[in-house]
Amino acid sequence: GNSKQQSLDEKQFIVMCVIGFILAEENKDLSTFGGMLASGDDAYRKAMTDVVTAYLSFDREGKGYFTADEFNGFMTASKRADAAKSFFTDERWAELDVTGDGKVEFEEFVYAFSKWVSDDEDDEEEEEEKMMIRSKNPLTPRVTLALQMSKSILDKQKKEINFTRIIMRFPKIHDVFDRIRQVHTKYDLNKDGKLQLDELNGAMNELMNNQTEGSTDAIDFDQIESMFMLSDLDHHGLEKGLDMKEFIVFCAVGFILAEAGGKSAKLVSGEVSKHDEEYRNAMMDIVGSYLEFDKEGKGYFTSNEMHTAVINCGKKDAGSLLTPDRWRELDIDHSGIVDFEEWVHAFSTWVTAGDDEDEDE
Repeated sequence: GNSKQQSLDEKQFIVMCVIGFILAEENKDLSTFGGMLASGDDAYRKAMTDVVTAYLSFDREGKGYFTADEFNGFMTASKRADAAKSFFTDERWAELDVTGDGKVEFEEFVYAFSKWVSDDEDDEEEEEEKMMIRSKNPLTPRVTLALQMSKSILDKQKKEINFTRIIMRFPKIHDVFDRIRQVHTKYDLNKDGKLQLDELNGAMNELMNNQTEGSTDAIDFDQIESMFMLSDLDHHGLEKGLDMKEFIVFCAVGFILAEAGGKSAKLVSGEVSKHDEEYRNAMMDIVGSYLEFDKEGKGYFTSNEMHTAVINCGKKDAGSLLTPDRWRELDIDHSGIVDFEEWVHAFSTWVTAGDDEDEDE
């Protein structure tokens, strides 16, 4: 006989529990592991029932399998056909039809179903972890305060943000981003496309054009590390470094903190902005456009706030750029809100759109 020890992975074990649940439901005298778990556990019973009900949405005759035609027929007949089609894609069918025989048996469905549920849980945990990292960053409240101060200044100056004008300024903003890109490339010493924390020192000094030479408090490395972590939107950590767009976020965070004064006044782009009008204008375009959505300067805005702002701006203005599809570009961590750093990252993507294609030619 085969002496190899057989075992079940977690999802196979879930399949076993569901099968046991169904068998126990059919025959109350039958003792199964899945059936015993359901005894006296309403939450477990409801979960098992949900799995069976979901399966029977496709296998309406209860014959033990369903075909691709029945799979597609469910999506057509569903009251929420659009939502069904967006979830049950061709990729989902491939996950379901494990054996590739053109039909999905109950066990295959349960295995795929358990994977989808666990994927959602993993995503939620990852999103919560990312939000926690930002909330614990010591610079987060200072960024919020700086945004509120910028909002107050703009209100006093009665400056209205015109998105059409900002879009027309994209070429000049692009020139500023090009200079930032050149610095990023120059100090990316290992040429991995990222700036590690230890590579930032040289990059910062060049951006500042030696304006802080001779100043003992020019660079606060604790703050630089905090800025680094705020700008690290893919959360790869200090060792992986910042890509070009994240470095633009880093510069924008430095600018907004410098605007608020205090210890941050000597940070990278704050110092640059005192000596470079185009640089300052580009950064102010980013801050001003962000504050059109975060009206209170609270450090983030929601999809409803963006929708309201777009309507108020008029279709020919912000509406031409900020379509519903843009929300996916903005909400990088899928938290349902867009913070200042995410806005800067998306803004840099719009300004530099087409750059990759140009490099390939």
